Amino acid sequence: MEKERYDYIDTLRLCSILFIVLSHFDGECFYYLTGISMMQTHLARDGKLGLLMYGWTGKYALALLCVISGFLTAMKYAGKKECDVGEFIISRYFRLMLPVMVSGFLFGIVLKLTGEPVNVSAYLKTALIPGWSEANRNLWCIGSFLVGNILICLICYLQRRGFRPMVLYPGLLMLLVLLGDVWLLAVVAGGFCYEAAWRLRQSGLAENWWLLGILPMVWLLPRGEESTVIYYRDIAAAMLIVAAFYCLPVLQRLFACRFLKPLKKCCYSLFVVHGMTLFLLGAAWNLVQRLGISSGGGIFISLFAIIFCIDLLAAYVVYYLSEVKLYRTIVKRFLPDR
Repeated sequence: MEKERYDYIDTLRLCSILFIVLSHFDGECFYYLTGISMMQTHLARDGKLGLLMYGWTGKYALALLCVISGFLTAMKYAGKKECDVGEFIISRYFRLMLPVMVSGFLFGIVLKLTGEPVNVSAYLKTALIPGWSEANRNLWCIGSFLVGNILICLICYLQRRGFRPMVLYPGLLMLLVLLGDVWLLAVVAGGFCYEAAWRLRQSGLAENWWLLGILPMVWLLPRGEESTVIYYRDIAAAMLIVAAFYCLPVLQRLFACRFLKPLKKCCYSLFVVHGMTLFLLGAAWNLVQRLGISSGGGIFISLFAIIFCIDLLAAYVVYYLSEVKLYRTIVKRFLPDR
């Protein structure tokens, strides 16, 4: 039974969230201030890092995050005799939405105190409806996380009733392709990835180093300009990454990174709050100017460091209030058997 959370998976999740935060800062903050996108410049096909990282975008990182979400949900029920769908829906909703609720409440207060306008209706809808992004446009994918996790839980439930997941998953994935829901597809693909990787590891073939041969595919698949086809290729690359890490202990040891545990714990809250501190962008820009930093790279690094530190501080506060205090209280109240 694989109940424990693996350090290497948490490290991969942290890396994907950090890359998303960086890409949003580049596109929404730095480009807004300077008219220059450092990532588009240096990660372009002919950029300085283009040979290695062309195609590495925030959407690629999001694909990895979605696959990890589905992978962990399928792993959660591996080997369990029962799968309580109702209990899962309740716990998952609060796990995903409590940080959104707390962050919206705190930032609403801060904006009110600083004299900024606050759309109470938008904050309430964003706090209660998964995927509603009126108050924070970076949260549109949370609905896909929740629905995708529930679909995987349902497949796990049907598996306990004699249905074969390796038959259910392909049919569901094809349906999602026809519907064109890329990111819901990515989450469900994570569940399918776990089933396939588990069978591969059980076969004994997973111990062979030939699995590292997928690295060229991970490099090749995302290369291209953003489009729906590239998003599907991003999902395929993300599945290969997670499967390789699951099957190869050497990669698990390399990416355990236990010293990052405090940051891993609050990384979902960081994903939720990043972008909500943009009202401080002007003050951060003035600070960088006063420091006399004039080079493009220096401005980018220093400005990102300031904004990231603010985001990280806010993430720790949101994590403590929502994921530690409120979540445990709610789980004990509604799900006393957990």
